[in-house]
Amino acid sequence: MSVKEVCIISDEAGLAKANEWAAFFGCPINPENLESYFFRFHVEGERVFVRDAEKRLLEIDFDKNHLDYERRGHSGKNELIAKALGAAKGCRKILDLSVGMGVDSVFLMQLGFQVTGVERSPILYALLKEAFARTTKEYLKSYQLHFGDSLQFLKDHKDTMDIDAIYFDPMYPHKKKSALPKQEMVVFRDLVGHDDDAAKVLELALQCPVRRVVVKRPMKAEDLLPGKIHSFEGKVVRFDTYVNAELNSNR
Repeated sequence: MSVKEVCIISDEAGLAKANEWAAFFGCPINPENLESYFFRFHVEGERVFVRDAEKRLLEIDFDKNHLDYERRGHSGKNELIAKALGAAKGCRKILDLSVGMGVDSVFLMQLGFQVTGVERSPILYALLKEAFARTTKEYLKSYQLHFGDSLQFLKDHKDTMDIDAIYFDPMYPHKKKSALPKQEMVVFRDLVGHDDDAAKVLELALQCPVRRVVVKRPMKAEDLLPGKIHSFEGKVVRFDTYVNAELNSNR
């Protein structure tokens, strides 16, 4: 993260928190030349959010639920994402390699999965970290969030991870994040860019000691890699399932 990209704007009540994130980002607090920074990370007491140079807002708050974090009327293990991840076959521990705004991660926790998440955008990681710290939802308290590149995370942990399945939702060049309002979608895209290494991430994920790897794709998108065993298809997206043949043959 370059100091040319982000600065922190803080009130008096948020200065302690602002100093922690300033050290993490390597950026200034309340600079005079505000126009020099494209992203402005606001700390107002306990509230944190981001605005870009066009004043578009991005905020993560699991309790306010404006992104439908608390999905009502879901069908539990019959949800497509649960079927893809093998809920009925006993898969409970999930590694989410691209947390983003946390919508799918939180839903998986709501469905009863244990989730470990990885996010490589420093700003998104900070927003997520604060949201998990503030939430009053007890089922989210056990969520494990890591900052880092998913490819490097897999390289560092692939031989030691205690995970049943891997979930991966790479940013697709023409992908629509339908849960996000327009202004938040713009900021989100600017923060995450495109996952140009997505195929490499999937290739390495398939070498990990997990029973299955699930990739979320737009319905008409090409397969990220050949070899999927099944697609669980919805109206807008599908969940492509790959398996670790060696592990599944021993179970």
